[in-house]
Amino acid sequence: MRAPVRLSRPTNGGLDLESEFGRHALRLRGPAYSMAASDTDRIAGKLPTAPSTEVRPAHGLLRNKSPSRLAGAALFVAGWLLLFWIGRSELFRDPGTFWHLVVGQQMLRTGHVPRVDSFSFTFGGKPWESQWWLAEWAMAALYRAGGWDLLLLVTVTLIAAVYAALGARLLATGLRVLPTLVVLGLVVAAGSPQFHVRPLVVTTALLYATMALLVEIESGRAGVARLWWTVPVVALWANCHGGVLAGLGTIGLAVAGWMAAAWLGCRSPLDCRAKRLSAGAAVAASCAAVLANPYGWDLVRGWWRILSMPLQDLIQEHARLSLREPVGWMVAGLAAVYGATLLAVPRGRVRITWLLPLVWLVLACQRVRNAQLFAITAAVAWCEMLPYSRLSSWLASRGLLTAGGSGPTPSARPAARLALRGSLGAVLLLALGASRPFGPGDDRWVRFAPTRWPVELRGELARIQQAEPPGTPIFNDMAFGGFLIYHAPRLRVFIDDRCELYGGPFLEEYDDARRGAPARIDSWRRRFGFRYALVESNTPFDRYLAHHPDWAQLGRTRVAALYGPPGEKVARARITPPGSSPAPDAARAGTP
Repeated sequence: MRAPVRLSRPTNGGLDLESEFGRHALRLRGPAYSMAASDTDRIAGKLPTAPSTEVRPAHGLLRNKSPSRLAGAALFVAGWLLLFWIGRSELFRDPGTFWHLVVGQQMLRTGHVPRVDSFSFTFGGKPWESQWWLAEWAMAALYRAGGWDLLLLVTVTLIAAVYAALGARLLATGLRVLPTLVVLGLVVAAGSPQFHVRPLVVTTALLYATMALLVEIESGRAGVARLWWTVPVVALWANCHGGVLAGLGTIGLAVAGWMAAAWLGCRSPLDCRAKRLSAGAAVAASCAAVLANPYGWDLVRGWWRILSMPLQDLIQEHARLSLREPVGWMVAGLAAVYGATLLAVPRGRVRITWLLPLVWLVLACQRVRNAQLFAITAAVAWCEMLPYSRLSSWLASRGLLTAGGSGPTPSARPAARLALRGSLGAVLLLALGASRPFGPGDDRWVRFAPTRWPVELRGELARIQQAEPPGTPIFNDMAFGGFLIYHAPRLRVFIDDRCELYGGPFLEEYDDARRGAPARIDSWRRRFGFRYALVESNTPFDRYLAHHPDWAQLGRTRVAALYGPPGEKVARARITPPGSSPAPDAARAGTP
């Protein structure tokens, strides 16, 4: 087949012959007229052209796929190695990582999804749905096979694959390596606060795939029927993470925009009634697929409870975007690049999918956790609209964009396949290269940062578990709830970051107490009867307990202080691990 031809007159813009939705189209100032390729070639050969007219393949980038693949592979390897090195401790800074794993372990052991809370003494036995049950089950299975190290490898691989695919798309536009790294750096930095070993990585990967599919459909490189693939994807997504709402919202907005454009007589992939019916049915089926879960409507109601809670002042990832923080700078920089490119696109050429990141920018300003979603959608849209933007000419004049890079962006599926193969190979090689058994308790790479977690107090917590019956309550700050659920499973926590379980009133009461009313811990103690407390160092709770006659300090680290009854210091000196001889001096010194 002969390559499609694109003619343009930069001087007056009166003629634009280009590839549009998978066929050749002749566009004058007014309606677009479709014709066969032979007719297009005939007209193109007869039309008079000005000296400045440029004739070239609209998809010229497809001729030079090997360098793009090689660069995409290099981006994946470099990103993987960097994430692996930094992520050994930095990817394990979220308390949800711990309890997500424990929930998955419970499911592996019992064969049932949880329906009531079994971790806290404040809401123990109350109804609770694990919205992430499938991802938690996968986490537990990976942990059983390879411990924390395997969870690290899989998480790093997923994150690196997503951003390597984005890098491949940037390079496919003809962008040089340096500006590609700048834009990709902004995208990664904006999303980096959400890099954790937890189910959110599923949303990161699937939102990228969803946005890529939508731009492929609107550009004509994929048919509208591809929307039906979103039905099984949404069903899987809904059982892994509540971010499926982001995917459904993105799909719904795109299809609604296409339908509106078709109704107004503008360019749209839904250019006939059959396509509009198919797209609408696919969206409806995707929405219905959300209910394919063990909890039914209760899962949806759980998502709504989280979204409706005022968590901005309590949970860091739910805080409003601030330009005083580095992530705010990165989002602002990326928004400036995206906005400048969008404004430089002629108004008649703007596509619906190019506008979707604006929605996520507004949501990112309201909750910083949405900054990653804005960054991903903005990067995919930017790659598509750059060739149609006047910014491309400016970049090319400065040598930042190759001459052949002003055509439509080709599919990045080859880079994605390469990233998948490379990731599987990396996991296999690292697993085989371990110098000791690769399994739970044999972690070679993962390190829990003592600047984030009270790892030095694990010995003291073990002594309390040996001395007290199962289910003993312990007061704790929210930041340590997940840590206790994993490291002290015989104890029951006061609170953790499962906000949908505790509800707004209880969370607000706790937040008021930790900020300036620590004496409220006395009323909670009378109500729930706890005798131990693990609180953050140098906080109102810590200072209050340190001077309270009914509490004694059992241990302290840079990040936490452990308190118990005053006589506990003498009692715990007599507690020794099973099968070992008493060592009172070591026990008093806090040696595990």
